[in-house]
Amino acid sequence: MLDVVDAIIAVVEAEKLHVVLDMFTCVCGASHMLSIFNEIGGLFERQAHRLGEITVSTMEEVRTLVEEDDSWAIEISRGGGEVHKNTRLIMDCVVSMKNARTSMQNSAPSHNSENLRGVIDGTIDYLKDLLFTKSESSSDQGLRYLFLLNNSYFVAHAVSESSASPAYLNQLHYCEAYMYSYLDVSWGHVLSCIPKSRFPGPIHCWINTSSLVKFESAFHKTYQTQKLWKVPDPRLRDALRRAIIERVVTSYRNYLEEHPELEKHAGRESSSPEVLEEMLGELFEG
Repeated sequence: MLDVVDAIIAVVEAEKLHVVLDMFTCVCGASHMLSIFNEIGGLFERQAHRLGEITVSTMEEVRTLVEEDDSWAIEISRGGGEVHKNTRLIMDCVVSMKNARTSMQNSAPSHNSENLRGVIDGTIDYLKDLLFTKSESSSDQGLRYLFLLNNSYFVAHAVSESSASPAYLNQLHYCEAYMYSYLDVSWGHVLSCIPKSRFPGPIHCWINTSSLVKFESAFHKTYQTQKLWKVPDPRLRDALRRAIIERVVTSYRNYLEEHPELEKHAGRESSSPEVLEEMLGELFEG
């Protein structure tokens, strides 16, 4: 078996990480079972240590691979902000390591499983920072934060063991922050078209009508820009649509209720709150 371990240790490609982890798990288990035999147990323990080092070096190679990928900006735009292929690559590695660690804990709890936990936590923190850095390559701030939201949400559910796990809750915290940032940069300027001040007489009606025209123009322009952006997870897609409707359409509807003189203008086919809400219900399909 030790000869087989020596052969497997030569494998360091990222796509073979699961092979190394499978061997790591087996060797750790054998080391635990044979620990009563000092010499043989020691040999297996040293091999387990080597495989742990291989796991670390393999993840370093994965990091180098994704950092040097020069397609980030193009892929963020082309994919409409959806989950990036490099995010999926790293999280595949994380899930493999999590499964290996669980197997180790069930068969032979040791410092090897705890060391692997450190690699897992470090990789997730690394990915969070990497995504933020790479997102800066997007020229559209709305698309940037949608990209961060999509990817953070994907990571949250990939690392969660339960809805109450610290890793899951930590990632959801970032998701919430990125959603608010997206709403601010993408739809804040649309809402800013609606005035908050009241003016008496004819100028009051003129300002309100003019503001409504600006609001509709900004809304449709933003909608057309984001129509092909993508949120692949149906739960997140629904939550984001509802957040936009609550912020934009609800404010628009309240404004119209405060200014009944604008009812005729807002009753046009392309301007009613119902039509705008229906349009928003079609966003993020890609």
